Amino acid sequence: MDTTTAARPTADEVLERFLASYWTPRTRANYRFILTRWLAWCHAHGLEPVGGADAAALETFIAELKTAGFAPNTIVGRISAVSAFYRWCVREQLAVRNPVELIRRPSRPTESSTASLTRHQFTDWLAAAEVRGGAWWAAAMLLGLNGLRCGELIACNVEDLGTHSWHHTLKLTTTKGDRPTVVALAPPTMQAVAVAIDGRDRGPLLVNRAGRRMTAYNVQYLVSALARDVAIPVHLTPHGLRHSAITIGLDAGVSLRDMQDFARHADPKTTRRYDRSRHALNRHATYAIAHYLAGGD
Repeated sequence: MDTTTAARPTADEVLERFLASYWTPRTRANYRFILTRWLAWCHAHGLEPVGGADAAALETFIAELKTAGFAPNTIVGRISAVSAFYRWCVREQLAVRNPVELIRRPSRPTESSTASLTRHQFTDWLAAAEVRGGAWWAAAMLLGLNGLRCGELIACNVEDLGTHSWHHTLKLTTTKGDRPTVVALAPPTMQAVAVAIDGRDRGPLLVNRAGRRMTAYNVQYLVSALARDVAIPVHLTPHGLRHSAITIGLDAGVSLRDMQDFARHADPKTTRRYDRSRHALNRHATYAIAHYLAGGD
């Protein structure tokens, strides 16, 4: 009789199998960055990561992250990754239960601290980009009027441009959550893009002064430089422009549902966090209710 049993996989082997279940390099890299640190923490505390980590270990891990000064959003992201790992382990019968389910998970702050622009600052910033012209103008329009993430912007190619039912479109192949999507381009944005590609029919959508694909550093530099051009006194980032676009869209009367689709957020609560005017009294629903009851349209 064969009494041999299959050797239990190591934590590193389990991690590699988990990562292989995701098909894009970006997602795998993000999870690897977080989970290798979780596994190392478990080993340093004498715990077997897959079957030996419990709620007490997770609470200690969270407390150490807070003591180390990690931002609340960072902590939430790390615990979410750990939870995804254990959900997969339970499904693969490598763990009995997801220990994250046994703790009170930290929550994201209801208000974001990312600096953003007012409507008039945003207009001035875009005007400065048009003066600069070229790829800077196109980058500014795509960041500002489409709310693209920096990674989405620099990954775009000329071949991703298209049309659909009279709309100019841009296909985003590198998106958060690995969901390729197509976004509409407003006429002013398409005008800026046409100037940037200058007749090219392939290759990177946006190139830097060296003729190479724009990098995240290039994008951050142009965002800051344009803010300096019009004396905007905030530390502006590409993500801050995304906050600005969402706030201004909601101020303009775009529905939360449509802004959620615009931002490509899985949860409308995330879109609400980006809205810097959410507590503005001039948008209070009481005015609309009173107007409607008085016979207004």
